Amino acid sequence: MDRAEAHAFARDKCLKETTVRHLISVEGVMRALARRFEQDEDLWGLTGLFHDLDQDHTGDDGSRHALMAAEWLREAGVDERIVNGVLAHAYAQYRTDLMSQAVVHADAVAGLLVAAALVRPEKATGMKVSSVRKKLKEKAFAPGVNRDEVTGVEEGIGLPLEEFLAVSIEGLQQVAPEIDL
Repeated sequence: MDRAEAHAFARDKCLKETTVRHLISVEGVMRALARRFEQDEDLWGLTGLFHDLDQDHTGDDGSRHALMAAEWLREAGVDERIVNGVLAHAYAQYRTDLMSQAVVHADAVAGLLVAAALVRPEKATGMKVSSVRKKLKEKAFAPGVNRDEVTGVEEGIGLPLEEFLAVSIEGLQQVAPEIDL
């Protein structure tokens, strides 16, 4: 599945534009992380794009989240590594490789970065690591962001927090025009 087909697939499954924008933001972060680790950018990007594919359908029912998406992806013939990454963002037992661990951190940081961009007049343009770190410390800012999943990145995938934030900002900036940031 190429990127255009994947985006069409995501738009077909999602019920809300905000969900699609979140998926694209995580895709951007995952693509940047793939470049940093010299991994397959398309594989990582699609994992990010599909990680919350079923969010609008499962909502607060955590028992079905990611499982429904995994079914859809398998029916569509998507690479099993991507399916594993989607499951990994919700269930620790699937975090078996670098990509499946990275998606957890990418999901959390993308939420923080989007929230930070939305309160800036220039949005994602010119965003700095130092300003994101300040927002990370403000518990009242973007309270839904799991800060442990952001700050635990060095232990999780071996990237120091500063570098992770820089790479993640770059990834968000790559997709910012697609999501009005």
